[in-house]
Amino acid sequence: MPPGDADLTDLRSDYSAPAAGGRPVPRGVWVVAGLAVVLLAAFGGGYGYHRDELYFQEAGRHPAFGYPDQPPLVPLLAAAVDVLGGGSLWVFRLVPALLIGATVVLGALISREFDGAGRDQVWTAAAVALCSTILGAGHLFSTTTFDLALTTGCVLLLVRALAAPERLPRWVALGALAAVALEVKTLPATVLLCCGVGILLVGPRGVLRRPGLWLAAVIAALGALPNLLWQNAHGWPQFELARAIAAGSSGTSVGRALVVPLQLELTGPVPAVPFVAGLIALLTAARARRWRWIAVGYLVMLAFVVVSGGKPYYLLGFVPAIIAAGVPPVRGWVERGRLRRWGAGALVGVQLVVSAIIALPVVPVSSLASTPVVDINYDAGETVGWDAFTATVERAAAQVPAADRADLVVVASNYGEAGALDLARRPGADLPLVYSGHNGYGLWGPPPGTTNPVLLVGWPDAQAAQLFAGCTLLARVDNGYGVDNDEQEASVRFCTGPVRPWPEIWPRIAFLG
Repeated sequence: MPPGDADLTDLRSDYSAPAAGGRPVPRGVWVVAGLAVVLLAAFGGGYGYHRDELYFQEAGRHPAFGYPDQPPLVPLLAAAVDVLGGGSLWVFRLVPALLIGATVVLGALISREFDGAGRDQVWTAAAVALCSTILGAGHLFSTTTFDLALTTGCVLLLVRALAAPERLPRWVALGALAAVALEVKTLPATVLLCCGVGILLVGPRGVLRRPGLWLAAVIAALGALPNLLWQNAHGWPQFELARAIAAGSSGTSVGRALVVPLQLELTGPVPAVPFVAGLIALLTAARARRWRWIAVGYLVMLAFVVVSGGKPYYLLGFVPAIIAAGVPPVRGWVERGRLRRWGAGALVGVQLVVSAIIALPVVPVSSLASTPVVDINYDAGETVGWDAFTATVERAAAQVPAADRADLVVVASNYGEAGALDLARRPGADLPLVYSGHNGYGLWGPPPGTTNPVLLVGWPDAQAAQLFAGCTLLARVDNGYGVDNDEQEASVRFCTGPVRPWPEIWPRIAFLG
C-alpha cells in the first residue's frame, strides 16, 4: 500500500489494472451511453422548445462571428439542424441526446486514463449518466450541453497529454478541441486556466517548460480569435452580460452563498458519493497525486465562481473527471457485501426515476402545475405554453385596426418571446415583423423608419407607459395549463407608436441579460 493511503484502505478498489493504452472501452460503457441516448430521445419531443432554443434558431439566421451573449457555433448549428430536421423538435433534441452519450463515454475514458479497471469505467459511465444536471442538459439544445461534452473532452486530452508531454500530437489534439469549445462558450477557457493553476500549484510543473502546452494554447487562442475580435469591435458585451448575471438577471442565477452547497445539485445524491470520494482521493491519495491538479483546479474555479457571481453549473466540466477518480474506492466498498449491492442498486433506481421526473418531460403537461417540478427545475416551465403564447399574439394582431396593420410591428420584451413569434412566422403565421431589445435581438436593430404602430408583448406596465403612446390592452397570455412561467399572464398591447423615433428610443429598449 502506497504511503499516505492508510486512510483509504477500506475504500480501495483495484488500481492494479494495466496501462490505459490499447485497452478497448468495455461493452458496458457503450450500453450505458446508448441507454442514456435512448432515454433522452424518448422524451425529446415533450412539452415544447425552451426560450434559449427559440433564440438560438433565430440568431443562427443572422450569421456572425459572435453574438452579445455567446460565440457563434451553437446558434449556427441550431439554425442548421432546424432546417435539416424540417422543424421537428424531436430531431432538434436528438443532437443534445447524442452529446450526452458522448459525455458518458468520455467520462469512462477518463476513468481508463486513471488506470480504472473495466468495471470502474462502466460504473463511471453510469454515474455520469445519472447526474441530475447532466441528464437535464441532454434534454435541451443549449450551450451548456455542447460545453459539457467539449470541456470533458478537453480534460481527457489534458490528462493524456500530461501522461506523455513529449508527444506533440496530443497537445495539438487538445488545442484543436479547445478551439472548437471556445466557439461554443468562453467558459472552457476558464476551466483550462484553472487546471493550469492546479498544475502550477501541485504539478507536474515541468510541463510548463515544454513547447506542447504552449502550442495547444496558441491553437486554442486562434480558434477563439474570430469571436474575440467580434467582442472587441462591439465593446465586449459579454462582460456586461456577466455583470447582469451576477446581479441576478438570469432565471437560473443564484446568490453567491448558494454556489458551494448547490455543487451537489449538479450530481444528485447518488453520484455525489463518487464525486465527493473523487475529490478526497485526488487531494489525499498518493496514487492519485499525478492527477491532483484536477481537484485543485476545481477548487480554484469554485472560488472564482463564488467571487464573480457565476452559476453553480459553470463547474460541470470537472464533474465527469472527479467522478471517475471516486468510482474505484466506492465500487470496492459496495461490492464487499450483497446487502450493499442491493442497497446501491435501489438508490440508483430511485435517483434515475427522480432525476427523470425533474429533468425530463415525464409528468403530463396537464398535471405539471400541481407538482414541484417547475419550482425545482426552472427550465421545465420555460418549455411550456409557446403555442398558446403565439396564438394569443396572433389573435391580438387581428384586432388591430385595418389602417394600422400595414406598418404594424411586434416588440417583444425578451428573446424567448421574439424567437417563438419568429418561429411561428416561418411557416406562415399571420404575424407582423418581430423585434426585441434583448441580447442579440437588440443588436439587430429597431424597426425601419421613424415610428410604427406597435404590438407590445410582455412589457411591464410602467415601462410601456414610458416608451410608448396610445396603448390599449388587447389580451393576456394563458398557457392553458396553469404553469407559472415567465410568459404566464404576459400582456399584449396595441400602441400607436413609440414616444420618440426608433433610433432615439432604441438604446433604452436594448439590454443584455
